[in-house]
Amino acid sequence: MELKQAEQHILSDVFPAAAKFPGLDDHNWKKQAFKAGDTLFKPGQPCNRFVLLGQGAIRVQLQNDQGRSLLLYRIEPGQLCIHSLINLINDENFSYITSAETDGWLCWTEKEQFQQWMDSSSEFQHWIFNNIGSRFKQVIERFANHAFVPVENRLAGLLIEKMGNDQVVKIKQSELAIELGTAREIVSRHLSRWQKQGLLVTNRGEIIISDIDAMLAMAL
Repeated sequence: MELKQAEQHILSDVFPAAAKFPGLDDHNWKKQAFKAGDTLFKPGQPCNRFVLLGQGAIRVQLQNDQGRSLLLYRIEPGQLCIHSLINLINDENFSYITSAETDGWLCWTEKEQFQQWMDSSSEFQHWIFNNIGSRFKQVIERFANHAFVPVENRLAGLLIEKMGNDQVVKIKQSELAIELGTAREIVSRHLSRWQKQGLLVTNRGEIIISDIDAMLAMAL
């Protein structure tokens, strides 16, 4: 499926740098729609497409043999996936699971076209390597946070971050565990203790924050 003209404008808006590179903005991109929960790329799958995200949110996560998952980073419109970029440059397969967090669509072109742009444009090269560097820094900071900040504090901060105006967090405990890189049982233990203390209420698929000040104090 090819991009419609309106979608091409969206792509230009979220990737303004694309207009600087000859052939990129008006390229004949292919479109792939996805639904929340879809697995887009799996470990071992060949990386043979250069992908730009037009709408939605995608998550890249590591999963071990026991099924435990760790969120590495998210991709939103305007951001590139450093894992796929490195795979394209090094001609390697995917090592991590890439899945859709929301409904949306992405556009793609073949690896050969990506390599042609890399070979013919130093500006395009700079854009790609700058994205790899900045996103890699974010991943390092995320792992440093995991290493030095206790799970309890990170969990409180994550709940505040995802809380809506109604003080409700629409998320499953298993998803919180993936975000934090810990076991679901540990998340459940903290939530149960906080519920007994009157800080929040846990329901199926959601958490209601009762004491925002207390949660903020733990998050800082």
